[in-house]
Amino acid sequence: MNIDNNKPVEIIINTKIIFYEEPPKKDIWGSKSVVYELYYASKSGTLQLFEMGAFGDSELIKVFQDRRGRGITVDEMLENIQEIKEMTYKEFKEKILKR
Repeated sequence: MNIDNNKPVEIIINTKIIFYEEPPKKDIWGSKSVVYELYYASKSGTLQLFEMGAFGDSELIKVFQDRRGRGITVDEMLENIQEIKEMTYKEFKEKILKR
């Protein structure tokens, strides 16, 4: 099989966003944090947002896709991650969760 000239069929971005009430302390179990996981698949252009629980369980909160059904491009997804990186938790709740 020769795949040298083939482009990727799909790109999957899976990343966590962690907001800390206070930074975790050394040698202490647990922390006061809120964790979200972004799961993006380029084939469908769909972004799924999960809220992570204390024991690794997750709940699907939202699914994002372009209104015209064209999907989110990889470049748009990377821009979204860059924008989220600069947000406070309050801004994240207002701009992302309430969208």
